[in-house]
Amino acid sequence: MSYDREIEIPFDVLKLDDYTYVVPHGIRVDTETLVKAGVVKISLVHRNVTVGPPGHDETALSDSHPLFPADEFLLVKGADSVLTRFSNKLLQLLGMTIEVIFDYFSEANQQILNVDPSQLSISAGRLIIGEVPAEQMNIVWTGADFVVAPASSKLVPPEETVVEIEGSITGGQFRCKYGILNIMRR
Repeated sequence: MSYDREIEIPFDVLKLDDYTYVVPHGIRVDTETLVKAGVVKISLVHRNVTVGPPGHDETALSDSHPLFPADEFLLVKGADSVLTRFSNKLLQLLGMTIEVIFDYFSEANQQILNVDPSQLSISAGRLIIGEVPAEQMNIVWTGADFVVAPASSKLVPPEETVVEIEGSITGGQFRCKYGILNIMRR
């Protein structure tokens, strides 16, 4: 089992009036809802593509549809390299809550089956598991078990730092390449 924090998911690119947006692939888009909200033209530009942050040489977009402010500007990877927008407000209008996204993608991806949907978010075109701690974390041997503690924690014998580790906090535990470990509480 992998303990990666980011999972690349596919997106569809929609053109709403004259603005391109990404929505998670495979989840039904209710066009009637968009029309009722005030969108005049709706078209599908790309299906099942991956996206990521634009590089230094791509020109960033600066505007977005008045109904759907852009939370992020992303680049479609591959053939056309189209700059597009990601809007949480658009997902909200379409009913694409994180729970709906979790239900859809957990069928195909075992990595998120044991994760609570409240621990998921979308950023930079990826599904993100948990939150990154604000400071460096270490795996600590307590004399009886391995736990994770902030690097600034004062240790008392027989506790000792084993290794610095990167990971994320998910459901009150630390998720890293060594597994899911408890966080030291004092």
